[in-house]
Amino acid sequence: MRKIENIGVVGAGTMGSAIAQHFLMKGLPVTLLDQSAESTERGRQTIADSLGEAMKRRIISEEQFENIMSNLTCSTDQSALKDTDLVVEAIFEDLQVKQDLFRNLENILRPNCIIASNTSSFLIGDIAQGARHPERIVGVHYFYHAAKNKLVEVIPGPLTDENLVEELVNFYAYHGKIPIIVRDAPGFAINRFFVPWLNEGARLLEEGFGSIKFIDEVARRVFGIGMGPFALMNATGVPIAMHAADGLAGKLGDFYRPSHILCDQVASGNLWDEADTTLLNNGENNENVVTSRLIASSLGIAAQMVGEGVIDATSNDLGTRAGLRWPKGPFELMNMIGVEKVGAMVKDLFSKWQMPMPEFAFGSNDPVELEWVQAKIRGDTGFVIFSLPDRMNALGELVVSQLDKSFRELDRNPDIKTIYILGQGKAFVAGADIKFFLDGIAANHIDRIQKFTEFGQEVLARIQNSDKTTCAFVDGLTLGGGLELALACDERIGTKNTVIAFPETGIGIYPGLGGTQRTGRLIGKGLAKFLVATGQFLNAEKAYEYGLIDQVIDPLYDMYDLSDITLGDKQAGKTDQSETEALFADFDGTFTADHPYVKVLSRKAPIALRTAMKLMDDGAEVSLEEGLKMELAGLQEIFATADALQGLTSVVKGFKPEFTGA
Repeated sequence: MRKIENIGVVGAGTMGSAIAQHFLMKGLPVTLLDQSAESTERGRQTIADSLGEAMKRRIISEEQFENIMSNLTCSTDQSALKDTDLVVEAIFEDLQVKQDLFRNLENILRPNCIIASNTSSFLIGDIAQGARHPERIVGVHYFYHAAKNKLVEVIPGPLTDENLVEELVNFYAYHGKIPIIVRDAPGFAINRFFVPWLNEGARLLEEGFGSIKFIDEVARRVFGIGMGPFALMNATGVPIAMHAADGLAGKLGDFYRPSHILCDQVASGNLWDEADTTLLNNGENNENVVTSRLIASSLGIAAQMVGEGVIDATSNDLGTRAGLRWPKGPFELMNMIGVEKVGAMVKDLFSKWQMPMPEFAFGSNDPVELEWVQAKIRGDTGFVIFSLPDRMNALGELVVSQLDKSFRELDRNPDIKTIYILGQGKAFVAGADIKFFLDGIAANHIDRIQKFTEFGQEVLARIQNSDKTTCAFVDGLTLGGGLELALACDERIGTKNTVIAFPETGIGIYPGLGGTQRTGRLIGKGLAKFLVATGQFLNAEKAYEYGLIDQVIDPLYDMYDLSDITLGDKQAGKTDQSETEALFADFDGTFTADHPYVKVLSRKAPIALRTAMKLMDDGAEVSLEEGLKMELAGLQEIFATADALQGLTSVVKGFKPEFTGA
């Protein structure tokens, strides 16, 4: 596998400097190239200004600022890129200029250097035409602001080496991006449906179905987003929306052509007036029409695109959430509204433009299957992979169901000896879906929370009782239910990214997927009670010392390298924790002002704290199976408390909870 360590960025404008900034913030040396020293200096200053803002907000220190900037080299000489491993082109959109640049770079760069284009207008295959080595040319389409936005579309050209694509995806994921693979097609994936959605908003205004203010309000409500199409065009640039629509129209047809009012707005040089309530053509605000057409123009095109093989539905939804910050992607939204209902909206809009009805999704009207947990196989090793990095791989009903399905698939395969469970992104699993709990409480459906937890316990028991060797790769946040899942595995491996904790008693509940039972059996009751009572956050080294994880390794570029690791050397019980064990062995959730941990314990929900400690005491006297039943038996009561509602709400709304013991 090639090493990607030295980066080149060609084009020091807004996008190029932001791309360079991302790499710099990940500790990578970057050479920023442009035609003039003035251009590169502007790019350098743009990066410095952006990092300066981060320093003011205390995201980075002054020392970090200096270290980051010291990794930046600016040049006007293409030969400065000769030792790079990856070059990203971010120059203006001119096909001939890009082709000429790539041919020149081939004469300078090392044979194994990846040459990537950030184009949004041209096919990668077209850019690679005439290149001697098109197999190393690929698209990497960033989204504004490229240093902060997680999404990168990775677009192989017709001749791009498949191994290169896999290596690039691993590289971006390792460095904090969310890469999705997209076929080389007009608009790639996200812009293919997002631009028509913006354009349809303008058409609705032009045709008199709503004012700017009204259309934005409907869009925000229907899609659950912070800005409607007009506000978004203002934020990203009204001309960009027009040019993007025009580019798509030239390749895909009149439906994509920018509306007259959008073109007029660009010609005026003005932003949209987001507060404007003016109705054109003697029209009136029509919520049904606005809703239907905004849904059809985005979800319908997304279905069309998946049917064409441009991208799969799961990746498209992930890209939408990561890149556009929509809370739900097109297909999750479609499933929520109803596929048949959305199909009727799409049919109505598409028929007006003589576009065929997409077969994907609407051919059967069944809910679209989204693979949030996936089973993969390499040799005799299976991998269960959580694929919701933007949601921190949180456990909800569908996620746990898919975890069960994926694990069963691997568990019954006689050729598999070891099963690893891991998560994409910054988290292994950062606990349960808090919103699911809150929705259950609000609807007085605590029984649904109970059933979810019962099923979760069944799944974890299946993992624990498997004949295969199971191992959790906790490379990131491993909180609450995530830690409980890891504890159901035979072994656990951590990295420098590992953060482990039981935060439940600090949000009004207790661990309900075995945390009060398996933890003590692994590392001792007193130490386990300390972790549950205090919610102490542990890094990999401390978790290893406590016996919660069995190995600490370097983060991996390629998750499949886990299959090369030797398992079997368990760490639990190998270090002396007698002091903490003694301090908490008899702790029942009550404490006095002289307790060594009084400050942290006083911030916990009293009922949850006492209940958790009792469960750990009582569970130690019975079998694991009986202990788990005890955990389940108390759920209805704990979720009915005012403290649970207060604590769970505080997570979603970001305030410090105040517990009353009720």
